[in-house]
Amino acid sequence: MESHRMEPDQLSASSMSQYIFAPQRARLNMQGSDDEDDMRGGAWCANSEDKSHWFEIDARRATEFTGVITQGRDSLNESDYVTSYFLAFSNDSREWTTIHDGYADWLFFGNSDKDTPVMNQLAVPVVARYVRILPQSWNGSLCMRLEVLGCPVPDPVDVQYRHNEVTPVDYLEFKHHGYSEMVALMKSVHEECPNITSVYSLGRSSKGLDIMAMVISGNPTEHEIGEPELRFTAGLHGNEAAGRELLLLLMQYLCKEYQDRNPRVQRLVEGIRIHLAPSLNPDGHVEAFEVGSELSGWTTGHFTDQGVDIFQNFPDLNRFLWDAEDKGLVPKLTPNHHVPIPDDFETNSSIAVETKAIISWMKSHPFVLGANFQGGERVVAYPYDRFSKPAVSHKPHSRKKRQYEDEGFDVTEWGRGYHEEPEEDWRSRGYAEPEEEQRGHGYDQNPGYEDNRGYDRGYEQNRGYDQGYEQNRGYDQGYEQNRGYDQGYEQNRGYDQGYEQNRGYDQGYEQNRGYDQGYDGHNQGYGHREEEEDDRGRSGGYQYADPEDETRAIPDESLFRWLAVSYASTHLTMTHNFHGSCHGDVAGGPHGIVNRAKWKPITGSMNDFSYLHTNCLELSVFLGCDKFPHQVELAYEWEKNREALLIFMEQVHRGIRGIVKDQQGNAIANATVSVEGINHDVTTAPTGDYWRLLNPGEYRVTARAEGFSPVTKLCVVGYQSGATACSFNLAKSNWDRIKQIMALHGSRPIRLSYGNNRAQSPAVANGNRRVLHGNNNNNFSQSSSVSAERQRRLRIARLRRLRQLRLLRLRATTTMLPPTTTTITTIPTTPETTTSWYDSWPVEEGQSSTPGGFTDSILDYNYEYKIDDY
Repeated sequence: MESHRMEPDQLSASSMSQYIFAPQRARLNMQGSDDEDDMRGGAWCANSEDKSHWFEIDARRATEFTGVITQGRDSLNESDYVTSYFLAFSNDSREWTTIHDGYADWLFFGNSDKDTPVMNQLAVPVVARYVRILPQSWNGSLCMRLEVLGCPVPDPVDVQYRHNEVTPVDYLEFKHHGYSEMVALMKSVHEECPNITSVYSLGRSSKGLDIMAMVISGNPTEHEIGEPELRFTAGLHGNEAAGRELLLLLMQYLCKEYQDRNPRVQRLVEGIRIHLAPSLNPDGHVEAFEVGSELSGWTTGHFTDQGVDIFQNFPDLNRFLWDAEDKGLVPKLTPNHHVPIPDDFETNSSIAVETKAIISWMKSHPFVLGANFQGGERVVAYPYDRFSKPAVSHKPHSRKKRQYEDEGFDVTEWGRGYHEEPEEDWRSRGYAEPEEEQRGHGYDQNPGYEDNRGYDRGYEQNRGYDQGYEQNRGYDQGYEQNRGYDQGYEQNRGYDQGYEQNRGYDQGYEQNRGYDQGYDGHNQGYGHREEEEDDRGRSGGYQYADPEDETRAIPDESLFRWLAVSYASTHLTMTHNFHGSCHGDVAGGPHGIVNRAKWKPITGSMNDFSYLHTNCLELSVFLGCDKFPHQVELAYEWEKNREALLIFMEQVHRGIRGIVKDQQGNAIANATVSVEGINHDVTTAPTGDYWRLLNPGEYRVTARAEGFSPVTKLCVVGYQSGATACSFNLAKSNWDRIKQIMALHGSRPIRLSYGNNRAQSPAVANGNRRVLHGNNNNNFSQSSSVSAERQRRLRIARLRRLRQLRLLRLRATTTMLPPTTTTITTIPTTPETTTSWYDSWPVEEGQSSTPGGFTDSILDYNYEYKIDDY
């Protein structure tokens, strides 16, 4: 019954107190809930008004029954259990025979508490189709969970059909192993295949038992450059024996099939470094094994000897990262990967010694993909495992969007070429907002990018904003006068020439937002292609909860969903959930996968820690309803999972891989590899190689390292097997020298200074609209804002020009020039000392780069100013 091989319609009862306590809830170790919002009965409970009570099981064929195991109701508030009962058998469900000891009906004694299973074996096995349990006395309400023991009687008529049944292979050992037997088996596999296996210990448990693991690879003793590493773990809870036995069977299978030259197994062994750790909680393993599969309860051996659940005993890094995300610190100030462990980790007594050993193991190997095998349910759960609602922020995220919000425009569709989503959508999908994404990844390829890690000089001075924006958060000159619109807005709806060419981006906006002009023209704005959006966003096929129940999604959610589906879909029964889950609390849907945060959220899980602190993407595989299946079920469990195990291992070659080197060919360790659109980076191994699991599509990938200039490439991941090679050669940058100069100035922004001969292009008049073209090499913003201070300086300049005009008129009258003279030759000017802030002035029509100088086009200047206006 516990394994759910017995269908719900095979269970019936005389009555039930409520629908949630139906006969289908009578399976051994059934988990209930007293939560008013999610009530689930933890047992079958009879109607107290009835006088006769029975629970019936239909085996559907002749079965040799040998015993019964009973258990009380799973409840936090109630203590209900049956203390005694009779057993009756039948072949037609009409005539019943009660077990008799020769003098009277045999009364079986039941439970003395609600949690501990109690087994009663029959002195003589009984062959029948139906069995009834007749409760006689109970504590509290009449509620019980149970399991029947027996074996089907072979039917001679069905012999010809049994030829198609799967039979175990000879070299696999289908039995439960104690701790010492497990170690002996691992050593025997190593002795049989010494060239591809190696046995080692992760550390010791609180009782001093070694946490054993085996590595299987073409070179098992060391990491090979370009070879990804994968881990399978089990036994986090000592009573979940199915996962432990699966990994022991997998060891034997890979060894034997490799020797037999199975081409698929040879590719796996020679192309992946496979780590198998079958028992991460050896103390709990020993405790559960001593009790046995029949009497092992839901929590028997579940915890360590110190009472710790290892799976949720890892440092909680989610809170630290999410707080930084909500404050807008990721990824510029707080990295989105390898989140540091709290300083008190080593001295924290709540962290088990087994957990510390596992963390050390995680950090010592460049794992790429992993899965931990558990029990009690039949589903694949992917992270995040901790529940947190997406952050909601009312802060505008871009200068251009703020401009449109001020003017009362609908910002949901304010530009066809530039699509900006609400903050919660970016963060729930793993996208960084545009300013963070572009400046953090820095895809500009001009010299300022190489020198300043993707930031222009204006950003170096003003944290990513040009000088004008720092003072008044404005845009072009006209923004100060008419709220962000240049003079031509009335005719052209506020878009300058750059928008007509690049769909909403003026030239200065391109540089200050971290995109070079070619990228903007190639992709027609910031918006991704539809294929990338479908791949990187939340793909279809999974029914999410209501918006109020929505949780924060992991940046690699689409990839995690694919990994989960790859296992669940190739498992023989995991997607057969038409009868519901084991305990009625999983909304896995037809795919057999679920997000753990929406199912049973926990804090400090192994999966979340692996994702946030290492490069490894790990998920949990719940193998079945019965945590500790009977030994005769192991062959069937292996057949259900064998293909799924192999398929999942092959997913480690999905995505991109490569090596990050310098120009001399030396490997760069701990370099950061980021993918545009996915707010989670990976780092290179000590040998300089990396792996980034990705779904098919085109990706802009950037490699960065301390002291080197970043490099960006377009990498294409296809649908064919094998990862795409995407290596990088990084050049040294002068960033260290820049930091030294900044340190000399107290790490304050440095005001740059230029001479009078600074190259500038004249302004180009275009009707009522004006576009200023600057020099691309000076790294200054071409769409810099006009501050209030700059407006004041412009007014001073206009006053000077009025004075100059008065002097010209006075000189013309004193020299008695003919009234018909209209040509003015050279106008002498008094040279003035040029300071650094003059260079921030825009070059206006009729004005030279020096504020005191004038050009020959002075008569074309609009002098419609009066001295009284100032």
